[in-house]
Amino acid sequence: MIVGAVPLLLLLPLVAGQWGPLIAFDRSLAQSLHDAITPSPGLAHGLEVWTDAFGTWAMRIVSLLAAAWLLIRRQVSTAVWAGATVFLANLFGLILKVTVDRPRPEFADPVAVGVGPSFPSGHALMAVTGMGILLFAVLPLLRGGWRMFAWVVAVGIALSTALTRPLLGVHWGTDILAGMSLGLFTIALTLLLWTFLPPIARRWDRPSPTSAPKA
Repeated sequence: MIVGAVPLLLLLPLVAGQWGPLIAFDRSLAQSLHDAITPSPGLAHGLEVWTDAFGTWAMRIVSLLAAAWLLIRRQVSTAVWAGATVFLANLFGLILKVTVDRPRPEFADPVAVGVGPSFPSGHALMAVTGMGILLFAVLPLLRGGWRMFAWVVAVGIALSTALTRPLLGVHWGTDILAGMSLGLFTIALTLLLWTFLPPIARRWDRPSPTSAPKA
C-alpha cells in the first residue's frame, strides 16, 4: 500500500509548491510531446478515440458493472469492495484536484482540450482503478496462462490510457504518475480493509473458495 503511494507522496508537495526543476521538466516534456503529435492528425485522432473508450466515465461504468456482476454471483462483500473502491478513488482524486488546483498545459494550437484542474489525472486514476477492480473480480475464475493474459491486458489498457493524456497535451507527465499512484494506493487500501472484514460482514456471501479476489 505504501509503495503504491510513494510517487504521489513525493510529487504532491513538489507540484503544490511549484518546485522549479519539476515544473521545467513537465513543460519541456509537454512541449516535446506536442511537437511530436501535432504533425500527425491521424495519430491524434486515434489517441482521442482510445482515451474516450477507456476514459474516466468508461472505467466508472466498468467498475460498477463488475460490482453488479459480483453481487449477482452473491459475492456481496467483494461487490461492496468494488463499489467502495471506485467511490473512494473518485473522492480522493476530486479532493486533490480542488486542493492543488493545477492548471493544465496550454498551447497555441492544442491537439485536444481538457477541462478542470490537472493534478492528478482522472483518466490515469480511473484506468488503474477500473482495470484493477475488473482484474481482481475475474482472476479467481481463471487458470493457468489465462491469469497472466488477464494481467497483461489490464496493465496494458491502464498504462496506455494514462499515456494518451500527456500525448494529447491535456495533462502534465507528473499528473499521470500521480493518478496511477493514487489508483494503486486506493485499491491496496480497500483490499487491506476487505481482508480484515469480520465474518459477520460476509454473512450474505456465497460460500465458495472463489469468493475472494486474489492477486
